[in-house]
Amino acid sequence: MRTPSEPGKYLDRVVLLFLFAVFLLSPPLLRWWSSPGSGWLLPYVLWLSIIILAAWLQHRRDAR
Repeated sequence: MRTPSEPGKYLDRVVLLFLFAVFLLSPPLLRWWSSPGSGWLLPYVLWLSIIILAAWLQHRRDAR
């Protein structure tokens, strides 16, 4: 019989995979972020999306 897996283990794997992907894609992201035509709002939109993603993941984890 299978034992139920802990949701925290799955979440840790997702976070590690996300951080690894950001690490691999960071040079293109930095070039896009710092390009002169990107506008002043882009860094704030990127940080807001990261905060919303983290809050959503935490809410999903607490709902289980």
